[in-house]
Amino acid sequence: MATLTAENVCAGYRNNVVLRDINLEYDPGVHILVGPNGSGKTTAFRVLSGILPPTQGTVLVNGKTPHRQADAKSAIGLAGHRSALAHRLSVVDNLRYWARVLGLASGPSEARIADVLALLGLEGLADERVGSLSRGQNQRVGLAKAFLGRPPILLLDEPMSGLDPTMAEQLSDHLKGLADHGHTIVTSTHALTEAHRLADDVTVLHGGRIAGRGEPAALRAALLGSSYRLQIRGTGDIPAALERLGHRWERQRTGPIVVEVASEKAAEILVAGLVGQGVGVHEVVPVRNPLEDVYLRLQKEGTARDTK
Repeated sequence: MATLTAENVCAGYRNNVVLRDINLEYDPGVHILVGPNGSGKTTAFRVLSGILPPTQGTVLVNGKTPHRQADAKSAIGLAGHRSALAHRLSVVDNLRYWARVLGLASGPSEARIADVLALLGLEGLADERVGSLSRGQNQRVGLAKAFLGRPPILLLDEPMSGLDPTMAEQLSDHLKGLADHGHTIVTSTHALTEAHRLADDVTVLHGGRIAGRGEPAALRAALLGSSYRLQIRGTGDIPAALERLGHRWERQRTGPIVVEVASEKAAEILVAGLVGQGVGVHEVVPVRNPLEDVYLRLQKEGTARDTK
């Protein structure tokens, strides 16, 4: 098991500061990093993995810095937008090269290469040159490289991008299994439904700073307040019952009634009130998952800032 920590980290490129005052501690589990484009996610992965030194602050793996100590850096597997693969070499030769870099013995490394090829559905592409692969296939080879040495910490920058739904689901299940066995996994994604399903906790980056961190519903409440938009399906005159109960409502194009309430407790009271008004309530569900509300708000703020 390993703990990844960032203490008062600032980082950037030349005179451009991208990350500001980042403080994080990641223990075993699946941790999701979300934020609009330009929020600093990719830079965060480069800093946390030991590639880009911070201009201020410290990154630690179990108390050691990956920017200066090789054993700390080797505890991290990174799959980023730039996969560090040789385009003229085949998939399997790339993995053999990285197995040597990781110091894996030749016999065990061949077995391990076979494992990661099977995990990512790459057996049929093993002898293909990386330069001839599609974006999604290249993404899978980059993930295979990250998994190769079974590092205790995995940093995966948008790993689901370019994967088909079946492969994305298999990868999600694999990540959850690794977390259950003590691995620390930090992954970014724009697929908010997937993030909600996978996350032990979510860190929101906005403008290079941490805007919030926590379980999705609690994070939404902390950043946006505690109101919930609920979609209601049932029998009876739902709009009239809502008006009698003092609620404003709207009808979506697909038919369901949408109403806003202050909290989960208020939702329970509303359902009881509807039943008391003779409405047969079949379903009450959030209009979006909690992360979507947070993400949409941040996108609007970013757009407003860019147009000033």
